[in-house]
Amino acid sequence: MKAKVYLIILRLGVLLSLLTVFLVFNNLLFPYITSKQLVFNILTEFLLVFYLLFLAKFPAYRPKKSYITWGLVAYFVAILISLLVTVDFNLSFWGDAERMLGIFHLLHFLILYFIIITVFRTWKDWKLLFLASILIASLESYLGLRSALNYGTIGNTAYVSGYLIFNLFFSALLFLKENKKWLRWLYLLPVAIMLLEFRRADTSGAIIGLGTSILLFLFLFGFFNRNRKIKYSSLGVLVVLIIATIFLFSQSSAAWFKSNKFLYNLTVNKATFQTRLISWKGAARDFKYHPILGVGYGNYATIFDRQFDPKFFNYSRTETYFDRAHNNLIDIASTTGALGLLAYLSIFVALFYYLFIFAKPLLKKYRAGEEEAGVKLAEIFILIALVAAYFIQNLAVFDSLVTYIGLMIILAYANWLFNTKEVPATIEATSALKPKTEYISLALSLIIISIFTYTFNIRPWQMFVKTINSYSTILSGDVINGVAGYKEAFSANTPMDRDARFTFITLVTNNPNILAYMMPVEAKDFLDYVISLAERNLSYNPNDSLDQLQLAQVADLAARFNHQQDQATFNYYSTLSLQAIDTSIKASPRRLPLYFIKAHLFLVRGDADQAIESMKYGISLNSDYPDGYCQLSLIYFLLKDENSSYPYIDACLDKDGSFSFPADALGVWKKHYTATKDSVRLEKINQQLDQLNQSSLGQSTSGQSTQ
Repeated sequence: MKAKVYLIILRLGVLLSLLTVFLVFNNLLFPYITSKQLVFNILTEFLLVFYLLFLAKFPAYRPKKSYITWGLVAYFVAILISLLVTVDFNLSFWGDAERMLGIFHLLHFLILYFIIITVFRTWKDWKLLFLASILIASLESYLGLRSALNYGTIGNTAYVSGYLIFNLFFSALLFLKENKKWLRWLYLLPVAIMLLEFRRADTSGAIIGLGTSILLFLFLFGFFNRNRKIKYSSLGVLVVLIIATIFLFSQSSAAWFKSNKFLYNLTVNKATFQTRLISWKGAARDFKYHPILGVGYGNYATIFDRQFDPKFFNYSRTETYFDRAHNNLIDIASTTGALGLLAYLSIFVALFYYLFIFAKPLLKKYRAGEEEAGVKLAEIFILIALVAAYFIQNLAVFDSLVTYIGLMIILAYANWLFNTKEVPATIEATSALKPKTEYISLALSLIIISIFTYTFNIRPWQMFVKTINSYSTILSGDVINGVAGYKEAFSANTPMDRDARFTFITLVTNNPNILAYMMPVEAKDFLDYVISLAERNLSYNPNDSLDQLQLAQVADLAARFNHQQDQATFNYYSTLSLQAIDTSIKASPRRLPLYFIKAHLFLVRGDADQAIESMKYGISLNSDYPDGYCQLSLIYFLLKDENSSYPYIDACLDKDGSFSFPADALGVWKKHYTATKDSVRLEKINQQLDQLNQSSLGQSTSGQSTQ
């Protein structure tokens, strides 16, 4: 094939990769993530075949040396080195279905970068790429605005915001460099719809990042502008905006400010910021234990668990497990150490070095009055502002497929700007391969990559589909076929099975009535099978707190199932559950709910004193957390020690605990508060009783309607 054909195939492939943003296959596990990444992987892997063959046949097209490229390669080498010390190799290399950001998946973005710097060789090529990205982002924004969900097909508002930041600046580049004035203004139309969706996504970090980048651009544009009117106008607007911002946020304690959700969410008082701040402090405390290589790429959860602060529950009672630092720099430093962080930062040092070298001669020409130099300088300022926006918003979030693609594009573009003179648009390339050798190599490579793609992308895809189908089958009441479907899914033995196993184990522990569909012998075998799945997940990292907790829960289910039938089996599983919860606690010693769960395990064993001791210790870790008081009051009630339950149910109600109590316990406490004439607490008990009665009535009505 001619060089032109290869260029067309590779450029088209890059453009097609942008369309992955729209992919959401609901029959996949974590469809907003897996749908995009798996297709992106498959596309990139096949493009790699054509790319390598293209470079082998036409050596003149091989990429020029670049500090940006060396920085990227250095970062990937650093995260690969972190595998030497990783606490969980599977998670580091393959990642999980919820993120799909393992090293295996990240390498595909590196491939994309190399393809872009090789085949996008003129401003015409880049204009096409930017325009395609903007049009796709505009359509994505439209879908987000039309949908009841404010994250469109991307699945997360933080990802939406980061994605739109790139495309807003791409629009600015096209506006700046368009020679036709009538066409230039058309590039602002996509900006309007993207800003509307950006506002609807309402991601604080991205809003601050975009706002700061605009201020930075105004400063650079004004400071270096030779036109005094433009200079003073730009700097004047900058000063006014800074003063207005400072004044506005100086009123953060005012009632009107607190009632404004948009403004309040931009402050450090926001609950999600406080939980992230707790996480970052923990990462800082932990850094001394792994300063050079980290704990292994992708294993931030280990640090978060180890340094978990019980104050976390003062701000959130739901999202209490962080697998990412929600700060890109902290995440990289924690998981790949100083080596990984320095390698990552070297990418941007190289980028700014190139921008500086590119801008230095332009400043002299621009001050002499050359307009073309002014346009090129403004282009540099736009790129600096874009990188600033990306960096700032990533201080409160982490990358995803859509932002990684944007980052690869902008790094490749900066590389092209600096090397434009050295990279001609077309090359009179001499073929280094004979046609026969070329086509045989192409055929063999496509066969090899097809096998590779099937093994590491298609088989996980099929496993995810079977997982979702089996999950739905069980929930519909067809337990036997659903379980058989899960077993078939796991039989594929793919590197991505852990999430599917986790969802299945969670389904079983949350729905123990599944066992009622089986004969006792079958149920015992089934529970053994589920326990084996939990142990399989733990084989990746035996000190994973969450996986140990899951093993404790399913072992406890097996113990309770055998409680009345087989005392020896009960003791075995009960001991296993206690060992697992102890290991979970050891991995996350200040995570108080673990002590509450341990208390209930003791209660099943009939060890009331140990149960109460465990509950009280958990409560002592954070006396403001109501759930402990609620559960301990119920434990005392179950132990028929009603007098001891009263102080704890008092605290539970006073701290607005949301624990659900059985009707008989609520009845006893209602009598107590009636007798003590405690109207405030009595009202809260009555509210729970009303909710319980309404729920029972609804279930009864539903049951009658189906008969």
